[in-house]
Amino acid sequence: MAVQSQTPKTAAKLGYKASFQNALQNILTYKWRAGMLAWMLHRITGIGMMLYLTIHVIGLRALYDPVLFDALMSSYRNPLFKIGEISLLGAVAYHSINGFRVVMVDFLGWSPKQKRMFYASLALAVIIVGLGAFPILAPYFLN
Repeated sequence: MAVQSQTPKTAAKLGYKASFQNALQNILTYKWRAGMLAWMLHRITGIGMMLYLTIHVIGLRALYDPVLFDALMSSYRNPLFKIGEISLLGAVAYHSINGFRVVMVDFLGWSPKQKRMFYASLALAVIIVGLGAFPILAPYFLN
């Protein structure tokens, strides 16, 4: 069965015209709830960790050249990389804690408590990032 394209006659019946402006309006007027936010953050942190892993593996090639390795290690002392380390810590903390939350919901059936569990996992991730960011940023403020 062939799918026919929208004609002006059917577009009027649908009441929605596909355009960037309409898509943006639908995104901005969407009712964001805890479950959708948890799902999106889980996917975004997973993609971010995969990008980091790719960059990390490419950077490991510098182990074969001592001069390149020293240059790479000195660039990692840049404050911009420290912000990246904290972001990576946040992504790993949230992704792992939220993954544990998903397992508890799936296997233990704690679905009525999902909203509270999401906020608790988010708070725990923020606490972990706060505790982990201190040793990363302390040398910049204590000297």
